Amino acid sequence: MVIQVTDYTWHQTERKVFLSLSLHHTSPKNVDIVTTNVYLKVSYSPYIFEAFLSHMIDVEKSSARILSDHIEIDLIKDSEIHWNDLCLKLSQEEKQIRRQEAVEAVQKNEEKKSKKCKEEKIYRDRFSVTQQISEDNRLREERDKKIELEKIEFMKKSAEANSSESIERSRLSSTCSEDGLRVVSEIDYDGDGEDSHYYSSTENLLIANGKAKVEKSENIKKQQRKCATTRKVPGKEGKKGSGKEGKKDEKKKPQSIPPVRQNYTIQVKYTERVLPTPSRESQKEAEDEWLASKTNIMDSAKVNSPTHSLDFYKEKAVTLFENGDYIGCVNAYSDAIKLSPKVSALYSNRAAANLGLNNLHHAVSDCSKALDLLTPPTEENRKSRLLCHIRRGTAFVRLSLYSEGLLDYRAALKLSPDDKNLVEDIQRIQAIMLASTDSCESEEDKSESDLEGEG
Repeated sequence: MVIQVTDYTWHQTERKVFLSLSLHHTSPKNVDIVTTNVYLKVSYSPYIFEAFLSHMIDVEKSSARILSDHIEIDLIKDSEIHWNDLCLKLSQEEKQIRRQEAVEAVQKNEEKKSKKCKEEKIYRDRFSVTQQISEDNRLREERDKKIELEKIEFMKKSAEANSSESIERSRLSSTCSEDGLRVVSEIDYDGDGEDSHYYSSTENLLIANGKAKVEKSENIKKQQRKCATTRKVPGKEGKKGSGKEGKKDEKKKPQSIPPVRQNYTIQVKYTERVLPTPSRESQKEAEDEWLASKTNIMDSAKVNSPTHSLDFYKEKAVTLFENGDYIGCVNAYSDAIKLSPKVSALYSNRAAANLGLNNLHHAVSDCSKALDLLTPPTEENRKSRLLCHIRRGTAFVRLSLYSEGLLDYRAALKLSPDDKNLVEDIQRIQAIMLASTDSCESEEDKSESDLEGEG
């Protein structure tokens, strides 16, 4: 049974109406208040207070305080007028109409609040997504800049290492081979001959050949100087005189000519070729097989080209490469490969020329073919395999295939574990791979957040 509350008190000011209701020892937790601009209802079971206000109020600014034993309600007047009474005296039909209007007004007000809350939530969500997208874009730009800086630094070091002015400096980084500025003959940079020297970069590979040529030319010049000195001895003695007499004596004295050299036959004895692998490693069969295959290749080349055209093509390719004619160098090596398709050094050298032309896929193919021919793996062909792995790894890196390039560099490091330059190159590639992975993850997170925002 509902009990109407009649024991209430109220008073007013110019702007407010103060209303106080007793809770009649009920729990303040059960109080429910419904209000519109002309209607007020307070229910706390089994009591109910209902007021049809005589004037309009501002619902948004009005307030209520629920205390332990009573309720205090502050109603803000819509206009500053004096209220003669708090409630209007209405009939039951009018009260029912006012109640229905109050219910509809409350429903509309709740719908507006709900709609406003949804709009605010959508705005906050969109704003947060926009902020997250801008933050992701900023992070991605920073990562891209770092990646570009790493690439520029990587290529800059390679270009500096391959400059022609750095021949006399110490051993360069193994990545210098990626530009392939110079190549030399097979014996000098593929490690296929007894007197071969190992250089990790394509530029340094010319140093051995260059030094050999310089030493040879210096020896020739020394011999010429000795001959010239021998011929000028009488002239120098004539200069000891003074004035015209010395000049006349110099003209009169015949110049001594060195005697004709006698013919002599030089006997040459070749020592047995022994590979440097210790006998305890039991690789004699594989090394013998490698030596036999090399001998067959050299014999077949001599038979097929009695005028040694293979050497002609190789020398021509070296000259073209030194002059920067990479296309002609590739063509020369291709002609040499037609004569001797099983010589691994030809493929390796053509790969260096393809790197100079930026024909990276052809460089990878040539290095792979050279590695297939360098079997079985022995200590003698270790340096050639090392160069092939470095060049193929460099081509992979320039193709942005960092995983494949890293595998080749690691294989090269196994063949030359003491090479610090290879370790530095591997660290650079790993840094680029890590930066690329972080960039991909940020893009995936961005796409997921976009999908969630659309949902």
